[in-house]
Amino acid sequence: MKRLMKQFTSMKKTIKQAFAWITSLVTATAFVGLTSTYAWAISVSISDNVVVLDTRERSGEIELLSMTPSAVEFEVSAMDLPEGLADGRQYLRWSPERVLVPANRATPLRMVFRPPADLEAGEYIVRLAVLSRRVDFEPDFGSGDDEAEIDADNALAVGVAIQPMLPVTVYIRHMVDSPELVIGDFVPAEDDDTSHGHFMVEKHPDAISFVGTVALIGANTGNALTSGRLRMAQTANQRRIRVPRDETEAALTEPVCLHVWPSFPPRGEPERWLCSE
Repeated sequence: MKRLMKQFTSMKKTIKQAFAWITSLVTATAFVGLTSTYAWAISVSISDNVVVLDTRERSGEIELLSMTPSAVEFEVSAMDLPEGLADGRQYLRWSPERVLVPANRATPLRMVFRPPADLEAGEYIVRLAVLSRRVDFEPDFGSGDDEAEIDADNALAVGVAIQPMLPVTVYIRHMVDSPELVIGDFVPAEDDDTSHGHFMVEKHPDAISFVGTVALIGANTGNALTSGRLRMAQTANQRRIRVPRDETEAALTEPVCLHVWPSFPPRGEPERWLCSE
């Protein structure tokens, strides 16, 4: 138990790193720009692209961030789902649906789950599309009187009103719990410069989506090698968790343990764990 508590303490130190990794991923996806003689770039991001709501925690929020030197208008709407998934948009309220965010500022997007009394137990999914646009973009088409004086560079300049779209997936779990995962034995890697091997985690084919936390912890030292969110959709039954290899490492210096929590960020002790031999 002392070893487990030591591992958990080390794990908490890396949670902020996991949040930073996820935020940077969403931000990088959001950047859209136009490189030309003139540029009307827009840079936006969201603090997260996954929200999990249930009967105990019916509300959640993310941040809409503008990193553009002028105001940005965000508009949020629901998208259609693939066939076979239960659409939960009629049970979800979000606000604001449209908002103007000043330059280099952020505003919260709040969501609330409101189930009717006769709603059947199960998982419902909402896919939100977060659209954004610069409100000061006004391309100048000119009068045409001075066309002969326009140089070649300016003649090739273009202005396009780009509207980036960032997707947000909201998982609504009504009277159902997160599925249990089964962790397979550690499988060593052969001739892989980036990985020592992997653990395979699996869930039942008929289970709902899994959104939780995984961490790779040194069995002897309690040092956290890596951690982050693990998401497995309804249609995904297994996922490979790779043990990263440092450039200077020839082999593992200690056994590695995979810890799994059914929530992100993790709460309490891990629900499952397994160590390599």
